[in-house]
Amino acid sequence: MPHVVARPGLVTGARIAVLLAVVHAVNDVLLATVGALLPSLRTTFAASTTDLAVIVAVLTISSSATQPVIGAFAERLGLRKVIATGVALAAVSMSLVGLAPGLGTLAVLLAVAGLGSAALHPVAVSIVGSSASPNPGLAVGLFTAGGMAGFALGPVLVLWFVRSHGLEASYWLMVPGLLAAVLLWYGLPDWSPHAATVRGQGTALLRAAPAVRWLLATSVIVNLVSLVVASALPLWLVEAHGVRPDASLLGWVLGAYSLAAGVGAVAGGALGGRTGYRSATVASLLLALPAALALVVVPPGAGTVVLAATAGALLYVSQPLLVVRAQALVPDAPVAAAGVVIGLGAGLAGALYVLVGVAQDAVGLGASLVAGGLLLLPAAAAAHVALGRAGGAR
Repeated sequence: MPHVVARPGLVTGARIAVLLAVVHAVNDVLLATVGALLPSLRTTFAASTTDLAVIVAVLTISSSATQPVIGAFAERLGLRKVIATGVALAAVSMSLVGLAPGLGTLAVLLAVAGLGSAALHPVAVSIVGSSASPNPGLAVGLFTAGGMAGFALGPVLVLWFVRSHGLEASYWLMVPGLLAAVLLWYGLPDWSPHAATVRGQGTALLRAAPAVRWLLATSVIVNLVSLVVASALPLWLVEAHGVRPDASLLGWVLGAYSLAAGVGAVAGGALGGRTGYRSATVASLLLALPAALALVVVPPGAGTVVLAATAGALLYVSQPLLVVRAQALVPDAPVAAAGVVIGLGAGLAGALYVLVGVAQDAVGLGASLVAGGLLLLPAAAAAHVALGRAGGAR
């Protein structure tokens, strides 16, 4: 069931979706800081690839695996308050990354920032992608595109900022995030909570578990592949090709990947209603395979940027389709359902990425990029089952 407005805010109607997409972009500009700074952090803290994988996993798990729980409580505590507070918390914590004296402090800051970000995603997705929307898949795709635009701008802006002002001035980055939190606090309406209690929402998820678990499995694999590309590729370009850790090429590669991922999410939302959710998802994952594998072969330069963009666009076609299908399966707990697919899926992928980091130390970054690309085969197989069971076959 769609959320019902109990008290109007300053922003109404379709403008709510626009506001949430913009805030998503601002929030994810800050989250993109970690990926862009991995080469610099490796030098600053003399960190191994396993150390860096743990850092990536901390942020991913805290910002993702907690989403179903935070989403369920947000239904009772108030969506507006939870979103605004979370965005502010993420902004402050992420902006202090440059001042961290060691990896332990950095991990704590990222864990706190992740919890703040976790308050935004499932709540916003459940609002824009509710059954009241004429095209829920497209609406979720637009929200996803806002975040990916943030991830696209983030590496470029952060690397420019570090070159110009130094890593220790990162605290200034909290300003846009705090402004976004203020806009949410005063702009959004208050929504009536869903009738189900937190326990009731958990029961609804359990009833739908046989179908949801295949959606979750697909999400885990796709998110793991995305983590491998976005985190290992910059390190591999530095290690194998001698690219400078603060080179603008790294920002452009990550930016192109994320921006194209946003375009892919919008395209997936639009195509899913025409070709069928299962057909669009399976085809996009299989088409992403050659682009992901070619990243290891092509010399660094414009070709790397193009391939990263291609892989990003095709990988994220599936994102809105998996989320909308999960919400349709669990109408009494739409925030929690969205949190399972986009949150728990990404969180489990983050945990698995620690093992990838260990493997990278053993076999090398290039081999891990190839293995990550090959994971798209089981991802496509899981999507075929998931969207067939969930009624999305076509």
